Amino acid sequence: MRLRGYRSGDADLLSGPWLPGELLGLPVADWPPLAPPTTVAPPADPSQELCVAPGIGFVRFTSLDWVHRRARVELGLNSVVGLDVVLKTVVLHGFLTLNLSRIYGWVTPALGAPTDVLADVGFQREAVVPEGTWLDGRPVDREIWGAVRND
Repeated sequence: MRLRGYRSGDADLLSGPWLPGELLGLPVADWPPLAPPTTVAPPADPSQELCVAPGIGFVRFTSLDWVHRRARVELGLNSVVGLDVVLKTVVLHGFLTLNLSRIYGWVTPALGAPTDVLADVGFQREAVVPEGTWLDGRPVDREIWGAVRND
């Protein structure tokens, strides 16, 4: 699989039933039927790199720091199918194409995110932020997961 740059024809991939800003933006199983989908705006400045995996979803490298070669990663996928391939592609794109030395992102364990897949592609849990976000009417913990390039 290869990521390609965002085009206006890919606009439908930028919204869906996932928690915004997640490293593992997977469809939330009990997403309320009347809840509006999460929407990601097309890139507006050079601190973002928005890519799409055709037919699967989007990958956004945001908070790009070209000096220290790091970025936060957000995914929005239509299904869990092929998640391991998408994550491998994200790591390769970040390290080889964008020449980053560190990529990281937010994970909300309350959503049942498959963190074993993150570990398989080189991510490690770096921190836990107690009550870091509000979900289903209560505060829940968030985690920061990151991968560092081994040169």
